[in-house]
Amino acid sequence: MAGSHGSDRDVKGEIRGCLTSFTEAVVATTRDLTMAGKAVDTDSVISGVAERLGVNSRVVGALAAGVDAMGEYALAALDDDVNAIGEEDAAVTASRRAFRPLLEARLQERIDRIDDQWKRASVCPACGAAGHSVGKRRREWSSTFGAISLVRRWSDCTEEKGGWSVAQRQLLLPEGDYTPRLDEMMTLLAAVTTHEGACKLCKGLLGVTVSEHAVQDAVERRGEILLRLDDEAAAPFVPWEANGLPRATGRPAAAAAQVPRVAYVEVDGVLPMTRELDDERSQPVAGHRGGKGRRYKMEGKEVKNAVLYTGDACTEEGDGRGVVLEKKYVSFLGHWLGFAALLWMTMLTLRFDQASVLVILSDGAHWIRELAKWLPCPTILILDLFHVKHRIWEVANALFGEQTPQARLWANTHCTFIERGEAWEVLAALKELRPRRKATRTMVEELCTYLTNNKDRMNYPEYRKKGYRVSSGSVESANYHVTGARLKQQGMRWSEKGAAEMARLRADLANDIWRQRTLQMLAA
Repeated sequence: MAGSHGSDRDVKGEIRGCLTSFTEAVVATTRDLTMAGKAVDTDSVISGVAERLGVNSRVVGALAAGVDAMGEYALAALDDDVNAIGEEDAAVTASRRAFRPLLEARLQERIDRIDDQWKRASVCPACGAAGHSVGKRRREWSSTFGAISLVRRWSDCTEEKGGWSVAQRQLLLPEGDYTPRLDEMMTLLAAVTTHEGACKLCKGLLGVTVSEHAVQDAVERRGEILLRLDDEAAAPFVPWEANGLPRATGRPAAAAAQVPRVAYVEVDGVLPMTRELDDERSQPVAGHRGGKGRRYKMEGKEVKNAVLYTGDACTEEGDGRGVVLEKKYVSFLGHWLGFAALLWMTMLTLRFDQASVLVILSDGAHWIRELAKWLPCPTILILDLFHVKHRIWEVANALFGEQTPQARLWANTHCTFIERGEAWEVLAALKELRPRRKATRTMVEELCTYLTNNKDRMNYPEYRKKGYRVSSGSVESANYHVTGARLKQQGMRWSEKGAAEMARLRADLANDIWRQRTLQMLAA
């Protein structure tokens, strides 16, 4: 604690030293100008202070403007009608006014330093051709502190491929209207709530007004880039050639240092509703724009989810309830082969391919069984115990009535057989049934098929003896909290492309890599 207090005193001392130096420089400069008989105006004082402190005069001017803004707030008369909320709002507004010019000045100083190194023409980033400088151009960006205006050297491509600014590219200032951080915040908020809600949160949390259309554009832009980057990153690690032969691949540069002893991959899917234009049924109405005469196809498009974690990350929360402390999420809308490529790259990064035991937990869907065969490493495929029990209860309720004593007895008896690893007992009982209702007969037949297809993945006593998990509760949670909470809200309809992008953004949010992905996106 003593060390902490000492550190605090050092920081406070540095702050006092900075303010004292600035104040002393202002006083000394004013005195020197007066003694020399020169005009004591703002520009002269700023130039003199900058020279004394050895900093850019633009930064000194911004600091002076910031001090003025803080002074206005500090010396404002107290209004008896203002409560704590109003006072804090005023402080936040003052801080934005104080730091906006400083942000602008420091960014401009960075730009000037880079431009000084690139006074001659640079190389076009689009085609590699030589470019020529056309002077300096000013433009604005909206930031979390308000609008900032910056001047940067601009070059045009000799092959007419467009123009660029070296400084702008090096500082990761985008071509759009928003600074990277504001763009990042807009998309982050839109991944948490609706586009309309993101606009309100931007106003309430950041004090920045943005339109719903701007938020939508930012989300689509980020989603498109990240889908492309992920596909490009995963392609070199696909373990099979197009003809099915194995191919040698490396391992991602950011691979984990340690190899897990037991690794788990839980896999499942969730169906958000998508709406695509039906060209055959649509009949545009003359003189009308928008949806008049348009017809749409509504269907659920599966977002495939995977949750990856190690055996060491599993612990008991209490009362027999397990919890996974550290997880990695993969979300993908599309064919399972595309999902498999992304999943495999993630597994290589985590070194799951080298694990002594690799367990895949799922509900037994056909595409997941195909995925397990596709993976180029040994796996133990376990059918989620609670999926089996749920289906047995559905049949019991259909046979004997919802939650009747007979239904409970039948379900509990056959669930016990399943837990003992005696699925054949359940199959034998199902084959003896002769339900009258067609719907019930169909349910019985489907359960028979389900158990038959997965009979080699239901040795629960052996799994438990070895300490393996037998429930895919983590991916069920991901279906709801990672995907469904944003893509399956009441009345929501997505384009397939929009759902694919948002599913990927939600996985980034769950993986807590939003800033990392922002930097990756801007670098691209």
